[in-house]
Amino acid sequence: MRRGLLTVVILSLLTSASAAQTVVIQQRPGATEPKSEVRVQVNMSFFVAGAVNNSEASLKSQEDSRRMLYDSAGRECDVLRATIASDCRIESINVNINRNNYGGSQPEGFTANGNFGFKVTLK
Repeated sequence: MRRGLLTVVILSLLTSASAAQTVVIQQRPGATEPKSEVRVQVNMSFFVAGAVNNSEASLKSQEDSRRMLYDSAGRECDVLRATIASDCRIESINVNINRNNYGGSQPEGFTANGNFGFKVTLK
């Protein structure tokens, strides 16, 4: 009777121990480890002196500044791939042009701001 009871206890312990084991999934031979993705935020800001009226020259200067920010965002993936990333994609671009016509000792002009978001896979 003792032997039968002992066998039942041992079997139940072995069964519950196997249920608590952690399952490890092995990768196929030659498969690479998944790379981690991170988000990268880049901010750029510069001042452009000039008239802040609605003249053609002022509007052209603002358009050129936005173009410069978009070009910079487009080239940033090249910089990230050359340094920390194996893959890169643009997730967001936010561009603002703020007119500065405070007068006094401050020159008239505008500030161009760009905020770029990227998702990269680290090397």
